[in-house]
Amino acid sequence: MPLDYTSVLLLSPKDSTLVTYTLTNEDGEYQFKNVERQPLLIKATYMGYLPVQKELVLPETGDLEVDEIQLMPILQELYEVVVKAAKAPLMMRGDTLEYDASKFKVPPGATLEELLRKLPGIQIDKDGNIVAQGEQVQKVTVDGRRFFGGNTKMATQNLNAESVSKLQLFDDKSEQSKLTGVEDGVKEKTLNVELKEEAKKGGFGKLSAGMGTDGRWTANASFNKFDKVNQFSVIGYGNNVNQSGLSWDDLQEFKGSSAFQYGDTGDFGFNGRGATNYISFSGGDNEESFEIPFNNLNSGYSNNQAIGINYNYLKDKKDFNSNYFYSRSDQSLESFNSRTNFLQDNTSFTSTDQSSQNNMAGHHRVNLRFQNELDSANTITITAKGRLSSLTTYLASHQELIRSSTEQSQMDRNNQSDKWSGAFQGTAIYRHKFKKNGRNFAASISDTYSKADQNGIQKSVVDLMNSTDPNTYFRNLDQLNQSLNGSNLIKSSLLFVEPIKKIFFWETFYNFSQSQSETDRQVYDVESSDTQELNPDLSRLFENTITYNRFGSSMRYANKGNNLSVGIAASSYRLNGQFSVVKDSEILGRVNKSYLNFTPNVTYSKTMKGNKRINAGYIMGVNPPNIADLQPYKDISNPLYIREGNPDLEPEVTHSFNTGYSMYDPATFINLRVSFNSTFYQNQVVQNQTIDPETFVTTYKAGNVSGGQRYNPYLGFGFPIVKTKASAYISANPSYSKSLSLINSIETETHTFSNNFGVNLNLTPLEWLSLYTGSSFRLSKTKYEQNPSQNQDIINWSAYSNMNIKFPKDFYLDVKFNYNQYKNESFGFDQEVPILNAFVYKLLGKTKKWEVRLSGYDIFKQNQTISQFAGQNYVSTGRIETLSRYFLLGVTYNMRGVEVKKYR
Repeated sequence: MPLDYTSVLLLSPKDSTLVTYTLTNEDGEYQFKNVERQPLLIKATYMGYLPVQKELVLPETGDLEVDEIQLMPILQELYEVVVKAAKAPLMMRGDTLEYDASKFKVPPGATLEELLRKLPGIQIDKDGNIVAQGEQVQKVTVDGRRFFGGNTKMATQNLNAESVSKLQLFDDKSEQSKLTGVEDGVKEKTLNVELKEEAKKGGFGKLSAGMGTDGRWTANASFNKFDKVNQFSVIGYGNNVNQSGLSWDDLQEFKGSSAFQYGDTGDFGFNGRGATNYISFSGGDNEESFEIPFNNLNSGYSNNQAIGINYNYLKDKKDFNSNYFYSRSDQSLESFNSRTNFLQDNTSFTSTDQSSQNNMAGHHRVNLRFQNELDSANTITITAKGRLSSLTTYLASHQELIRSSTEQSQMDRNNQSDKWSGAFQGTAIYRHKFKKNGRNFAASISDTYSKADQNGIQKSVVDLMNSTDPNTYFRNLDQLNQSLNGSNLIKSSLLFVEPIKKIFFWETFYNFSQSQSETDRQVYDVESSDTQELNPDLSRLFENTITYNRFGSSMRYANKGNNLSVGIAASSYRLNGQFSVVKDSEILGRVNKSYLNFTPNVTYSKTMKGNKRINAGYIMGVNPPNIADLQPYKDISNPLYIREGNPDLEPEVTHSFNTGYSMYDPATFINLRVSFNSTFYQNQVVQNQTIDPETFVTTYKAGNVSGGQRYNPYLGFGFPIVKTKASAYISANPSYSKSLSLINSIETETHTFSNNFGVNLNLTPLEWLSLYTGSSFRLSKTKYEQNPSQNQDIINWSAYSNMNIKFPKDFYLDVKFNYNQYKNESFGFDQEVPILNAFVYKLLGKTKKWEVRLSGYDIFKQNQTISQFAGQNYVSTGRIETLSRYFLLGVTYNMRGVEVKKYR
């Protein structure tokens, strides 16, 4: 009987060093190409079998047919000894692909990210995301435990490669599936990092600091202490070189719901996470979100500090996870934005905005999770999440609306805002497995409370061309704003699963939520330095209650890798709101809306032998209007762009179809991924733009349109060029969208065709040389049905290259080059941004724990932030002045095996 995915190694007979390796296919066959003709040993290893090794004599010409290799099962008493003696670079353990970290060489002091770049079948994109077998890795665990809530980059950029023993890649099941034993088709691509025993005995981490030109500085520190029961980690950084240490994906991990695993929100039923997929419970400020408000710290000039602590405890089926993260940033932005708006009569006008902005933000985030398996039938999960944030913003802006050299409006703004906000969320989930196999019950309850207090100063001087509007307050503003927002969201869900003939499962669920919110916004006109008068036209008190009920049922078929679910749910929404000028004053208006919808859902997936998987699905989604869009209230915080609510909005309905196929062959390292997604919109909520023909002041008011469409196919193909030496990944992602907009209440159509192509190459031809390079090209063709003369062709092209060279005497050179081009011939826009960073460093000491590094950033002094985009009836470009060329001289100390003593 052939053993698929057996590890086959070619070794040097002198010292048994590894020459190359492969895995057998499903028929137990294997092949080596381009092998140097020299004496060799061939060795075959397979989990649970005795390894076999023998000499090979290569012919002077032609190929060598190797006789069939017979492997014998291992006796239990010899199992551990044989496993330790027969290490292969990678092997299959069931559905898990396991890498032996010791077989992939990286420089001393390298991070886990640098080790991952060496592994066949794994790529690291230019943003640091892990792509394995053509799919993005969603979760990284350390010894099977969450590291900073499963945050991927927190692990890859802060763990030392030399502390790693093995890496295991697999598709993890959802929390619900693991606890109930019922396969639900939900998978998370997961990477588990297994540490060396010596790393667990002591602590390990890194300290680094650097000083440079123009007063630039940076400092980073991390420390980790793991054992079988406890995991403790602390990280910190500070700098004034625009390095936040975290990306947008990292910040998302700390918001709560995605920081742990699927099912932790307690929202049961199809569409994965229930009610929150359908409705936004915020009044525009999104105060209930646990996201860290994101500032792009790569732009402008920023000073940043942060510290994070992670602690995990696992013993006797009690699993406790916790993390705390504090970040602070002080960011200055100098930007220029230009936007050309197209009107129905083939005319257009351009708005420009030159601004100077300063943002000072501080954010505390705490996440706690405790799971206790009370017995084999009962499990309870409790999560708690907290947020405390402060944000101070200063904005000075000069805006112009230009139709010709003699027709233009302009506005100068000076705004200041101080905001404090906090929120807490607690969730409890109970799951019970009955004696009948497959019968399960689950219940959850959660409460989210949030509060925000904001004070602001708003000043603007507006000069409108051809204006006959007598309402002068729309022109010049000198106001004080005070806003106090509070909300409370209660949610509860029930789920019951009944098995039918072992392979069919009937699932019934119920979701309930109720959100109560209050927004008290008071605006005072400053008459003089000591006189303030409440503005009743702009001051508003909103009181809203949103009640959501959903009852649904589905039938699931799960057998031999097939997973089919067909279901339907009835969902009702009640939106009740009222507004007045201030509390206890006359009610100026009410919003009372009720919606009832039936939403079908069909999903299918099939997992096949040979790491092949297909999936398809249809989802109908219903999104009620945001309460802020329903309130008949006029916001003139920017007098050139006024926003107004619409109480007649209808819910937005989406019909989404998806299908896909993926495969990965660990024998050849070939992976293929194909997918196609499409979405069709009914009553899509868009912003109706009413443009004053004299002044071009634009008023936005939400409205409904039907007919929007999106199509998004994807093709990704990864393959080795020279096995273990060079690999490539090629992707194509064309897309088409039909967007509808309302301009002066007339429906207009915009068609966008995008062609996206990418290629990535990983080259590790020699132990002392590594090269990772790639390029992506995007051509977006935007066609305006009402204004074909304004059609746009926008090109965004980027390329990157990372190279590492090891020289004698433990000297190393890193070179990183990024090139971006932004082009739009219609407006004569052509901007190139080449960025070259170079690093020379040397390892010092007998144990090579010290490192001295000279770094040069943006050596060509070309760095700036560029953006361009073509929308429904406009095209825009933007530039932000950004930190450019500087040099740093730094020292790093790598801690390994640091003993942490306990004093009694």
